Amino acid sequence: MRTKALSQLRQAVVERLKDAYAAYYDITPVDDGTGLKALCAYHLRDSQYVLVKKAELWAAESHEYLYLWSLDRLEQPDVEGIFQRVLEDGEPRIKPHPQHMYTYLTAVVLYDSADPQALAQLKKLKKRREYKLSLHGWMEFRIAAVDMSTGEITANRSGKILQKDLKRLTARIIQKHLGEEKNQ
Repeated sequence: MRTKALSQLRQAVVERLKDAYAAYYDITPVDDGTGLKALCAYHLRDSQYVLVKKAELWAAESHEYLYLWSLDRLEQPDVEGIFQRVLEDGEPRIKPHPQHMYTYLTAVVLYDSADPQALAQLKKLKKRREYKLSLHGWMEFRIAAVDMSTGEITANRSGKILQKDLKRLTARIIQKHLGEEKNQ
């Protein structure tokens, strides 16, 4: 019975995270039979110009492709599969050019239980690529995994920056979901 409650909680968190991300990201639901539930794309272009937009002094583009995953149990093959899938899908989306600053390929994984070795492997994942000595920007892979049973977040080094916001978001969603369950 506990696993069913966790699974419902995980599904509720997926839906509410998609709602929260929708304010900033373009959300594309994914239903391909894997644990991937959504692809969230964020694009920002900032520029400075003088008098008219054609007289542009500088411009910078930032992008992020966030892959939202939901799994019952996180195992080592899952971690490697997520890493490969995000890179295979995300890297072709990157279009380096002089105004490209960075692109983050981010994986957010929600799980009910995990193999400790899988979490250790997740912490070690890294991929960074610089385009033309960073003159055309860079790409970095980030990953954070949320344990639905404890709320604990595990991340790789570049994914550590996600922890604070993800913890705040998931804690609020979990509290709201548990409150709704009590009212029913």
